[in-house]
Amino acid sequence: MNARDEAYRQLSDAALPGWRLPTPKFRGEVSPQDVNLAHAITRAVIKNHPLLRHLIAHYAGRPLRQIDDRAQAVLAIGLAQLRYFDRLPDYAVVDEAAEQAKRLKLGKAVGFINAVLRRAIREPDVPLPSKDDAEKYAEVVLSQPPELFRRLSKLLGKRDALRLAERNNGEAPLIVRGQPPATEGVEITPHEESGFYVLRGATESMLAEWSRAGIAQAQDPTSARVIDQLLLEDAKTVLDRCCGVGTKTLQIAAGAPMSQIIAMDPSEWRIHALKRSIRQKNVENIQPIIAGETTVLDEALRFDRILIDAPCSNSGVLIRRPEAKYRQEEKTLRSVEKLQRRILADTISRLAPGGRLVYSTCSIWEEENEAQVQWMIKGTPGLRVVDQRLTLPSLEADPTKHHDGGFVAVLTRD
Repeated sequence: MNARDEAYRQLSDAALPGWRLPTPKFRGEVSPQDVNLAHAITRAVIKNHPLLRHLIAHYAGRPLRQIDDRAQAVLAIGLAQLRYFDRLPDYAVVDEAAEQAKRLKLGKAVGFINAVLRRAIREPDVPLPSKDDAEKYAEVVLSQPPELFRRLSKLLGKRDALRLAERNNGEAPLIVRGQPPATEGVEITPHEESGFYVLRGATESMLAEWSRAGIAQAQDPTSARVIDQLLLEDAKTVLDRCCGVGTKTLQIAAGAPMSQIIAMDPSEWRIHALKRSIRQKNVENIQPIIAGETTVLDEALRFDRILIDAPCSNSGVLIRRPEAKYRQEEKTLRSVEKLQRRILADTISRLAPGGRLVYSTCSIWEEENEAQVQWMIKGTPGLRVVDQRLTLPSLEADPTKHHDGGFVAVLTRD
C-alpha cells in the first residue's frame, strides 16, 4: 500500500460532507516515508475539500451527483497533489490516480479520472469567485462551510472572518513550552510569549525525547496558560476531569508535586498513553482513571482544584484541526453543549468549599463558553466567577506571534 492508498483510507474515516466512502481493502504495509506523505495529502484534501469538489465538477463538465464518491476521492487526492505539492511530477500523479482507481475496481471511471486530471494539468487557472462576493469566496476558494463563515462574520466582521479563514488554510507553527537544546537541522526562535519557542525542522522523535526528559513540550501558549489559573501552590487534591493524553495533567503534577491528582478520561487508549508518560517521567502523584458509567469516586472526596478542559467544537483551533470546520453546524454544536453540561453537572459537586474550578475550551463560540459558565452559576448556589477570558485565534502570519483561540473561566465556591 502506498501513500495515495493510505490517504484514501484516512479520507474514508474522515466522513467529509458529500462523500460516503466504504473502507478500502488495500493490502500491504505503508513505509514511514509514505505515511508522512499520506498525512500531508489527507490534510490538503480536508482543508480544501469544497474547493477540490468545485474543481472536479468544473474539469469533469458534469455535476458532482453524477460522479461516484470513490472517483471523487481519487480525483481530490490527485488534484491536491497537482496544486499543493511541487515535487511530484504531473505525469506521476495521473498515473498513480489511474492505478488507484483500478485497485478500487472503478471500471470505466479509470479513463474518466485520467481525462479529468490531464485537463487540470492543461488548464490550471480556473475562474473562481472573487472577494467582492465574500460568502461565495469563503465557501469555494477558502473551503469554509457557509454556517461556519456566518458565525465567524458575526463574531469578527466579514473582513477579519476572511483573514482568519485564510490563516486557517495555512500551516500552524510548531510551538513548544520550554527551550529545547540546540540541535542540528532544527531552527529555534523565541516566541513573543515568554518561555515558548517556535521550531522548524524538529522531528516527532525529537519532540518525544524532549517531552520524556521534561525539557520541552509541544503546546500553544493559549492552552498552556490554562494551568496558571489553577493556582496550585496550596492544592492538596486536584481533579483533571477531561485529561486526554495528559499534557495538562503533567503540567499540574509539575506545579503541585505533593498533591493527590486524579486524571479522568473516557478514552481507554488516552489513559494508557498517560500511564506510559507517567512511567517514563517517574511521576508518582497521578492516578489515571477511565471515566464511564462504572467510575466510582469516594463520595466524601472533594477537590481543592478542578480542571475541566471540556470537549468542544474546536472552533478556536481550526488551523490545527481542519476536519472540525465541517462540524460547526447547529445540530453538532447542540450535541457538544449537552455533553459539556453532563460533565459539568457530575463534577461541580466535587469542588471543595473555597476551592477553585477552571473551565476551559478551545472554542470561540459563546454557547460553549460564557453561556456554560452562566448555566453553572444559576444551578449551583455559592458558585461565583473569579475571572473569564476569551482568546480569539491569531490572524498573524508571523509564527512568533501565533496563538490559538480558546476560553478559560475561573470559578470558586463559598
